Amino acid sequence: MGHKPTRARFFGDASSNVYSSTSAQAAMPLGGEVNTFVHVSPVSDAPEGQIATRTMTAGLGGGVALEWYDWNVYGVMAAFLSPHFFPSNDPTTSLLAALAVYGAGFFARPLGAALLGPVADRISHKRVMMISVTAMALCSLLIALLPTYRDIGVAAAVALLLLRLVQGLATGAEAGVANAIAIELAPRGREGRYLGLISGTFIQLGIFGSSMVAFLVSASVAPEVMREWAWRLPFAVGGALGLLIIYLRSTLPETLINRAMHRQDELSRIQDTTGGVWKTLWSVRLSLLAVILVIGSVQIANYAWNTGLPNMANTVFKEDSTSVYGIMTLMLLIWMFAAPLVGAFADKVRPSRAFTLLRLLLIPCFFLTLVYSEKSISTFFFVTVFGGAIVGFNMALYNFIATTLMPRAVRTTGVALGYALGVSLFGGTSPYLLVWLQREQIAWMFPVYGSLIALLSVVVYQIARRRGRVYIGD
Repeated sequence: MGHKPTRARFFGDASSNVYSSTSAQAAMPLGGEVNTFVHVSPVSDAPEGQIATRTMTAGLGGGVALEWYDWNVYGVMAAFLSPHFFPSNDPTTSLLAALAVYGAGFFARPLGAALLGPVADRISHKRVMMISVTAMALCSLLIALLPTYRDIGVAAAVALLLLRLVQGLATGAEAGVANAIAIELAPRGREGRYLGLISGTFIQLGIFGSSMVAFLVSASVAPEVMREWAWRLPFAVGGALGLLIIYLRSTLPETLINRAMHRQDELSRIQDTTGGVWKTLWSVRLSLLAVILVIGSVQIANYAWNTGLPNMANTVFKEDSTSVYGIMTLMLLIWMFAAPLVGAFADKVRPSRAFTLLRLLLIPCFFLTLVYSEKSISTFFFVTVFGGAIVGFNMALYNFIATTLMPRAVRTTGVALGYALGVSLFGGTSPYLLVWLQREQIAWMFPVYGSLIALLSVVVYQIARRRGRVYIGD
């Protein structure tokens, strides 16, 4: 074939076009050096060489940040909203009820992935993204305005649960579609760094934003005002920011391209039917299992550090909430700035090696949760910041690793479903388990559980890799 560029039109965005080429120049990243991939899979499924502009990155990453802000702010505010929706004489009982609603939202994620993932893989990445971010922002705004148990009784708790279930449906597809778009827009040979930016830095920006807003609100009002009504303000901020992100995402191109529809390879071409998506996904079920475990094991740590530990500090040990949120903010700053560096490290040493090293380091990290067993803000600082750094390095890489395990034909559905199942089965239950096991005085079971799942994720990933189920970059 010659080197003449061909023009491919995006579905759903007739004004947006990209050029691709079979020459080495088409695979040349911004810096000008040519990079090549050695694929362990028999299927060539590298990205098409589209390069993201700053506006595209802002729209894609900003939406990811807002999704995670809206999702995480509930966990951050759980200790304050719990008595308003689940009143009890025991504050720990109220908190556990609020965390149960938090966990219920996770179990809606697989349904959202199953419903919206095939739509993204067959019809439009962009439309699914817009649905997701709109639903998240609207639900946050409604939570900010929601009447409490004192106003409407048990209906308040039911309404809160329903809103969290809708947010779960919305986020069910977000991870898959955002990663599928990001891997297509990433410069060749720098996929790890770009995914580290989109699915590492921007995710942590959203989580950091939720903690920072909570910190600023907590520091600006009296403790009794925070407990009475000021906990609503972080939810209102998320709803308001949604308007800006909806506009930015409307500028993104559609990354389903015409020539993928006509490929002969079932793992690369766009499927004609939803049934075809599920059939293809079943054929790579080992990859799906690996995605579930790669994501699930790090989410145990993520939600333990982001939700379980701060809520235990605020509710069980009665630490100063402003100090707790300040320490959480520092941890998330480390995560945010480290993510592209961890991704670049993976590009340099091979994603499989970087993943294996960092995931094995997570095992001793889990046992640091045993150190924080009584009120001590200095101990909370040590566990949160130093243990949290290892968790953050893993958080920077897991989306990239999950995306490499799925072929293009089912990349959105596979990553979204694997993400939803991993987070639902492992991440969503993590804060509840951490607090409950601490109360039952069997806290040692939590790090044992987390370590076993982390080890299993490495084993299954390596099996999938050796069987040719890594499609990008290794």
